[in-house]
Amino acid sequence: MPSEKKKKHRSLTKDFVKNKFIRAKAVEKRDYQVKLAESVAKGGNSLVVAPTALGKTIVAVLVAADVLKKKPTGKILFLAPTKPLCEQHKKTMLKLMKLEKDSVALLTGATPAKKRAKEWENAVVIVATPQTIENDLRKERVFAKDISLIIFDESHRAVGEYAYVYIAKKFKKNKNGLVLALTASPGGKEDHVKEICKNLYIKNIEIKELEDEDVTPYSHKIKVEWRVVKLPSEFKSMIKLIEHFMQKQADVLYKFRLSKTSSLKGFGKARLIEMQAAIRRRIQASHGKNMSIFAAATAAAALMKASHAHTLLETQGVNALCLYLERERKKTGKISRATSMFISSMEMIQVNEMAEEIAAKGIIHPKFDALIKVLNQQFEENPKSSVIVFNHYRDSIKKLNQELNKIKEIKSERFVGQAARGKEKGMSQKEQAEKIEELKEGKINCLVASSVAEEGLDIPSVDLVVFYEPVPSEIRFIQRRGRTGRLAAGKAVILMAKDTRDEAYYWASINKEKKMHKILHRMKKDTGNEEIKKGEKQTTLNSFDSEGSGKIVVFADVRERESGISKLLADLGCSVVEKQLEVGDYIPGKEIVIERKSISDFVSSIVDRRLSKQLINMAESYERPLVIVEGDREKLFETNVHRNAIIGMLTSIALNYRVPILFTESKRETAQYIYVIAKREQEGKGSDVRLRIGRKGLTLGEQQRFVVESLPLVGPMTAKKLLKHFGSVKKIFNAEAKELQKVEKMGKEKAKKIKKVVEAEWE
Repeated sequence: MPSEKKKKHRSLTKDFVKNKFIRAKAVEKRDYQVKLAESVAKGGNSLVVAPTALGKTIVAVLVAADVLKKKPTGKILFLAPTKPLCEQHKKTMLKLMKLEKDSVALLTGATPAKKRAKEWENAVVIVATPQTIENDLRKERVFAKDISLIIFDESHRAVGEYAYVYIAKKFKKNKNGLVLALTASPGGKEDHVKEICKNLYIKNIEIKELEDEDVTPYSHKIKVEWRVVKLPSEFKSMIKLIEHFMQKQADVLYKFRLSKTSSLKGFGKARLIEMQAAIRRRIQASHGKNMSIFAAATAAAALMKASHAHTLLETQGVNALCLYLERERKKTGKISRATSMFISSMEMIQVNEMAEEIAAKGIIHPKFDALIKVLNQQFEENPKSSVIVFNHYRDSIKKLNQELNKIKEIKSERFVGQAARGKEKGMSQKEQAEKIEELKEGKINCLVASSVAEEGLDIPSVDLVVFYEPVPSEIRFIQRRGRTGRLAAGKAVILMAKDTRDEAYYWASINKEKKMHKILHRMKKDTGNEEIKKGEKQTTLNSFDSEGSGKIVVFADVRERESGISKLLADLGCSVVEKQLEVGDYIPGKEIVIERKSISDFVSSIVDRRLSKQLINMAESYERPLVIVEGDREKLFETNVHRNAIIGMLTSIALNYRVPILFTESKRETAQYIYVIAKREQEGKGSDVRLRIGRKGLTLGEQQRFVVESLPLVGPMTAKKLLKHFGSVKKIFNAEAKELQKVEKMGKEKAKKIKKVVEAEWE
């Protein structure tokens, strides 16, 4: 590394370099890391995007030390998606920061809950998996108010229902709380990047690239090559047979108007999944009476199986295809019509025979021969090399590992996740750690790995990374490539089969990565740093709080747990109490009950008359019942139930039962409606939610409140005051009117009416 360039990058800020929490000479000082840390301190909640090996963890350490210097009593929460990565971060924090060993805690699901609560209380720095912290926040074992800084590692995961989203939302009320999000690749779609920023309350984006002037002295080049192979004629013949079978299924789906085209290009995996969901909705709506739709279900499932076989042959070869077809033939129990049609079709019988014949000759795929050449060349040039070969499929990983170990220079091991696949066991985290250690020590020189090696593990830098198949995701492409070039110049080789999805996936990932950098630079310029330069107040989690304060309570039926709405309500700030309700699905107010139904369930409940009974029970138990129907409203009339019958029931609900109906498009919108109703009913009124929710699932105290609340003009607050004053339901009922009036807000008229109900003869 040129000494002149090193000298040029020594202008470091004293506040970050000479911090009492950082160990002297523990890490090489790099100007760009300090600049990034300064930007976070000045700019507030920040997303730092930088390639692997540029030391994003060092930036986190600098920021953490600065926060501790300013707020010694605050805690630092460092989140990472896997236990091994958390263990690595804990070691780094102890190595680089002047902290007592006991003050840095590691919290994962393996730590007992009581111990986690104690360690949280005593620790200064907490390194944890997000699922553990989400669970502890919900159970109130840990508290958002304790935290000064949250570090989200691999922050591209902060989308959808991932735990990062919930945790950030819980912390947004922290005064002066700071967020630091780290990733090598947030994604190539602007909406995706914006979603990450929104979910983590980010307004400042910092980007570092290998080509940046202040980075080049410390970075190492990664040479990326691609090797294109041609599929032999036998492979092409099998592909044509599979496509012929696929086309027949596509024609069936087109006939049922589930697709606008019969071309196979319109039947990708994502589209097929959508079609299968649409078919299930039709079957539910018809209660299984429309037998013709089952033909579409069979065609969609068979097409999915054939598409997978097509992918395996194109990208993996005959060995993977034969194993897949064998598993389909040997499925136990009742074989589905789709499986039977798939494996017994003339096309697939021919394909299977041809594949077995080719496999018997020792042929795998042209890419395997290319892989051997790449590895031989690598070990000839550098016998002490270490290599990772990435492959998406367990069958292929097993086969490649077996074949590579036949070569004298190669000592290979498979490297897969914990989940079992059929009869094949996965690898525990302990086994994974052992293989990583063997690679570090040189006992093995090649890992044939699944996607589990892409992120979240402390895998050492290797000299060569081989993509056995390209990946369409720019995030995974960057992560795989980033496994090399950390300590010295590295090399990545991508194997592709000509005129297959391999080529499409490769160019997709390249274009997405280019687009990602353009998006980030534009967002940085347009929304982040420009506002900060103009003197915008530092952005913290607290800056985004617009929902007010106070605890909103919603009772939810336990059978609604699977819907995910309770979790969405909790995300909105509700305290969700799950009970087995006899009436309705949600209780958001004293006299409000909500019955939630999907479009298909709404239609089926009309047919089997469940809805009428539910409406009567709701109206008898609550003053203000409400029905929420969730889904695409237009699909109400795409079922086998006559349009007039549905319109008639909708009219009857409104006029005869006098129950309002709300239509929502999604679960998230349903949760928002329930939250707004609950907030409207409870906020500022000082009133609890009425527990008139049936007899099942209530505690003794709740049953006592239930009884007392049934008295005239007695709400939840008054019921609690009466029980507290008299000590039992019996004493309340036996009390004289004058005694009742001693309770707050219990006037003469109210006491008189209660006594009348208790003492009057039954008519």
